[in-house]
Amino acid sequence: MKIKFTLLSLAAVLSLFATTAFPKPEITLRLGLEPSIDSPQGVGAKEMAKVADELSKGQIAIELYPDQQLGTGPQMIEMVKKGELDIFQGGAGLYSSMEPRLNVFDIPYLFDSVEQAYKVLDSEFGKEMLATLEPYNLKGLSFWENGIRSVTSNVKPITKPEDLAGLKIRVMPANPVHVDLWKGVGAEPEPLPYGEIYGKLKSGELEAQEHPIAPIYTGKFYEVQKYLSLTKHMYGPLIQVMNLEKFNAMPKETQDILLKASYAGAVKMRQFSNENAAKFIQDMKQKGMKINEVDTGLFREKMRPLVEKPYIEKNGDAWLKKINASIEADRKK
Repeated sequence: MKIKFTLLSLAAVLSLFATTAFPKPEITLRLGLEPSIDSPQGVGAKEMAKVADELSKGQIAIELYPDQQLGTGPQMIEMVKKGELDIFQGGAGLYSSMEPRLNVFDIPYLFDSVEQAYKVLDSEFGKEMLATLEPYNLKGLSFWENGIRSVTSNVKPITKPEDLAGLKIRVMPANPVHVDLWKGVGAEPEPLPYGEIYGKLKSGELEAQEHPIAPIYTGKFYEVQKYLSLTKHMYGPLIQVMNLEKFNAMPKETQDILLKASYAGAVKMRQFSNENAAKFIQDMKQKGMKINEVDTGLFREKMRPLVEKPYIEKNGDAWLKKINASIEADRKK
């Protein structure tokens, strides 16, 4: 009888220890992303999950679903709206059908550097921009990194705007501004989800695509593209969103943890992209890709008016003025 009592007592203690030492999360959130878990987005998402776990003492768990496991970018945005998915991060242009003013980031050569962009995105004005998605049941948590975009091609190096004429190039889906931009320089744009780019380049159905350095590298586009031309034509942020109803139903302490964790993920992603860009370029060069610089002034003169003029006609220039004021203040420092 004594042995039985001891065993029962031991079992109870072990059960209590397991409960207190390894508490089950009170909240589990699903985060969907388009690229792989090893991509810059994946690096940031893992950091967000880690910080949320630490700040909540294990009460908030974020499950990651990379590689379009849950759908394409536009599909996942709709899922978040409906509450079928908790969190998603995608290019700002994916949200432009809801808030056309977000197309301001599609204006070529808007920023001189990523540091200029961060000062705008992390400001109070940045919060104002994120808040414009709330009527669509989306809570903008923070701006993440997409980076400064350049062109890869399998036909020839792009050294001047005229080289883009006739080029079959992949562009971001759900964003007509990108289609108009590339048509304006004489290219033949095809909107396509990220996950389908590699296959279309490999088959020859597409000849080119444009992305920041990190996604070009982690997407292994160097395997199916001969040339990387550093046009640096556009800085594009990602926007991480959460279902607004679910966010608002949470205690403020939980909301604050998610906002802090989201920003921590954004910072980690930015660091990863920026610190590794030169290494990625060098590695792609060693793998046989040909890299060339361009006179960005030629591309700016040709490309910027194609987006800026119709943007102002459609949306006014209030957002653009705020961004330009921030850039000008930064230049005077």
